[in-house]
Amino acid sequence: MKYGEQLERESAPQWSLHNLDYNSLKHEIKMHTTRDQATAMVIPGYEDPALAKFENALFAELCRQHDRVDLFVSSKADEIFRRMEHLETNTNRWIQKYDQEPPSHTLALKRQRRFAKYERELLHCGDDIYALERFSKAQVTAFRKILKKYRKWTGSTALHARFNDQVLSSFKSFTRRDFAPLRHRHSEILAGLRHAAPAISEPSSPSSVELPPSPASTAVHVSRVSFDPLPPAAAPAAAAAAAPQQQQQPKYWNEYDDGSEAGDEGYAIYINPDQDTSFPGMGYVNAIVTMPYEKIRGWFKLRDQRERRPLLGDDRLPSACGGSGSGGYYSSTAHTDSDEEAGYSSSDGIPTEGYATHYAAALPSIDEQHMRRYRERVLVWGTVAAFAAAYVLMGVAALLISAGKRRLRVEVDVGVTVGVMVSLFCSCAGLGMTLYRRHTPSLPARLAVWLSFTASCLINGMLLILVVGNTP
Repeated sequence: MKYGEQLERESAPQWSLHNLDYNSLKHEIKMHTTRDQATAMVIPGYEDPALAKFENALFAELCRQHDRVDLFVSSKADEIFRRMEHLETNTNRWIQKYDQEPPSHTLALKRQRRFAKYERELLHCGDDIYALERFSKAQVTAFRKILKKYRKWTGSTALHARFNDQVLSSFKSFTRRDFAPLRHRHSEILAGLRHAAPAISEPSSPSSVELPPSPASTAVHVSRVSFDPLPPAAAPAAAAAAAPQQQQQPKYWNEYDDGSEAGDEGYAIYINPDQDTSFPGMGYVNAIVTMPYEKIRGWFKLRDQRERRPLLGDDRLPSACGGSGSGGYYSSTAHTDSDEEAGYSSSDGIPTEGYATHYAAALPSIDEQHMRRYRERVLVWGTVAAFAAAYVLMGVAALLISAGKRRLRVEVDVGVTVGVMVSLFCSCAGLGMTLYRRHTPSLPARLAVWLSFTASCLINGMLLILVVGNTP
């Protein structure tokens, strides 16, 4: 088995990026120590200059690898130590704060939760200490393996002795680091934290702290859950007697305090067949997604022009109020004083459905009128801008055709073609905005738009013909 793969498993997986580059070093040693037919044989007793040069380069690379690993180990150890000291400082600060406050169950519960959080962080620090020690041992083994490979393939022990004496044997090297003080410090802080934490059982709801246990929690577990029918309606006297009992504070049931009465036996789950099985919140998501579309659609939707209709139709007006039923208020030809007095003195002729409601519904609102005027202005100025852009692009295309050079004929033709296409698009957009207007423009305005559109199409067509004719 290759040690390069084994190093990944023996080291800490989360810090594999900082491992010794074992595979690259092994490949370099193999490439410089393998002899081929074109390599001259070294005379025994003489030093190989190529091998000595490679040995010095390999020693420098091993030193750089060692310094990189040593920097990571030392910085990670200092980081773990600072984290533990920070947790100890916070623990002592909260202990002093809790000692100054009057004791209560709520305070003890809050204290236990905070200390449980600190304990989890300390346990994580302990895992990091173990992983760092494992990482350090794996790197030491990797250095020894790579030196052994070099000695095996070259037969030289100079590099092994030199690296051990100058690097690995140094008291500053990570190979000499002792993690026992760090583990001992971790054990001390953890023991002090556990000693300061209150030993109480944390309830899962406020009802467990302030209310007595329910009878259901102390009842004997039955073998199977049984569903009893609802009791009959109580008499008024019994209801009045039970009223004071209903005013008591309700008891909240929870699984952690009361437990399940069924135990390990079977249980039944009721499913409402009429309940909606769609995804919760799907209607809200659909409303959010479709809101922009509906708003834009409302801007451009042609509404029924109800303001042009009569306020009261024929079906709303009785025949006694205006003569004939087909004429309404305005169909009668004459009104006498007696008819007017009868109309004012009696309410039989007033429309039953309401005049004010129909009038308010028929006329558009102020905001709607502002929106319509704004849309008309946008369409008018958009039409003017579209035709102006179309004619500007036509002028640019004509200028390119007249002033284009022979050596840049391809670029000129492409530019003219693009300009003509965009000009036609602008002309079509201007015509479309004119046709989309709700209020019909005046005759001179319509003639100007159609003449501009026709002229734009003709001029752009001629420009395209000139481009095709100039193509070699």
